[in-house]
Amino acid sequence: MDKCEDKVKTKNFHDDFKFILNKVKNRDSFAFGKHCDGEYNIMRNIEFASVDMGLGLPPTSGNACSKYLREALQYTHKDYYVGVSCPCCHHIDACMWMREQVQSPNITWANLFVNSNYPHFLKGMLKEFDAWEGRTVLFANEEGEGKKLPFNVDVYVPCNWEAYSMPYLEKHITEMTSLAAQEDGQLFLFSCGPVGSILAHKLHQTNPNNTYLDIGSTISPWIVGANRRYLFSPPEKLKTCIW
Repeated sequence: MDKCEDKVKTKNFHDDFKFILNKVKNRDSFAFGKHCDGEYNIMRNIEFASVDMGLGLPPTSGNACSKYLREALQYTHKDYYVGVSCPCCHHIDACMWMREQVQSPNITWANLFVNSNYPHFLKGMLKEFDAWEGRTVLFANEEGEGKKLPFNVDVYVPCNWEAYSMPYLEKHITEMTSLAAQEDGQLFLFSCGPVGSILAHKLHQTNPNNTYLDIGSTISPWIVGANRRYLFSPPEKLKTCIW
């Protein structure tokens, strides 16, 4: 994975997914945080509507969520991978702005687990999650608590739309960093919008000897329903993201 200016012609959507999948298979300790349109809007003080929440989120520039998202985007560590929007999923100005903020060479697609990689995520990544030997912690929408998921979860930490705001954001960070510090070899999965990239960053700083993945809406069918096109479209209809 390289800086966006380097090797653009050889950067491959499927290869980057395989790279992350292999790290999970090898039980490597690392983190993946992603910044898509929602994260961009929060960082740039742009009001937007959330697909999952069904409401307009107010401008948040200058608050803790915006600050923490910028810190996550600019975080550098050899085992931390930053996903940002691509031109086929977000407007080019937003993509370039985010790429310019990234200071790490470990840059890839924010949508690495979806679109044409989603069938591979379902077949390969979920299998690895279910076979994880250590403790698996899932931070996700409260609607999924108690539901049957496609992999084993030892600790389910529920959240709702208030997770973006204070004092709930700080509460979640405190709770999750405490879990991360308890032992090594854990798998932390985040399916909670922009809070996911914040937690991937904060928890990795707390204990880099776990694995932290912002998996976004990939497990929405089991929690809130298939509310995005890639979740129900046939594989041949799914687009392959460009860089």
